[in-house]
Amino acid sequence: MKYLFRLLCLCLPLLTSCDMGDDEQEWSLPVGSALPHFIVTTDDGRTITEEDFIGRTGIIVFFNTACSDCRRELPLLQQAYNDSLSAGSDALFLCIAREETAPVIRGYWEREGLTLPFSPQPDRRVYNLFANLGIPRIFVTATDGRVRQSLTDWPR
Repeated sequence: MKYLFRLLCLCLPLLTSCDMGDDEQEWSLPVGSALPHFIVTTDDGRTITEEDFIGRTGIIVFFNTACSDCRRELPLLQQAYNDSLSAGSDALFLCIAREETAPVIRGYWEREGLTLPFSPQPDRRVYNLFANLGIPRIFVTATDGRVRQSLTDWPR
């Protein structure tokens, strides 16, 4: 839990949104909501669904490596991930790309020394289950699979 508090303290001041669409009203999965049904495959070949978050704390991050705000936050998330591993926590971290492919993400991960698990998504199909505007967007989940916190500063 200490690393989650650290993550929230570090990320809240930095949260800004790269996606600025004024024509659409913002929507996001509300705090207290159950995670929607989704299936993603991570860079290491694991299949993850909303069921994998039951019984453990979760961090779901929506990002795109072209987003300057995401690039500022990913190292902070990496540190929280490292702290979680060091503490022996079973927290589940999952970075889900919004409109980005595996080769692009993998190249960025290698250049930046990131080891967070990621799922490339060439479209907004999974993202749209959680929100419609703004990245980076972070959802912290409770052990019951419900959203405990939704972090973004959209709209500015």
